[in-house]
Amino acid sequence: MPLKTTTKAYLHVEYKDLEDFITAHYGLPYSVIRGLEAHNGALHAVKVSANYEHYDPDAEEGSHFTWREGLDPEVAETLGRWRSGTLGYDPYPGELLHDLACSGHLEPGEYLINVAW
Repeated sequence: MPLKTTTKAYLHVEYKDLEDFITAHYGLPYSVIRGLEAHNGALHAVKVSANYEHYDPDAEEGSHFTWREGLDPEVAETLGRWRSGTLGYDPYPGELLHDLACSGHLEPGEYLINVAW
């Protein structure tokens, strides 16, 4: 029996290049390793979009989730706390990449982050 596989295209990025890009854009130090809780030799796939899935508990049955353009309000809150220094940890890279895609600084797509030092 053959192994089922799928071929996918990713935007490959080295973790250090991503850290430098995020630090330059936000003016704050950032650690991809801490944000991912990553180990040396790891690859992390992160889907980056310029929209988000919104949950509406009052919507009709079967339509509670809808897609909306722009930054997810929960991500905006997390990043606001990070930027003000009150978050206490480095946010997940996908949250920062989502913000960067929404603001036009980054191409949406699937990113493969290579963590190797």
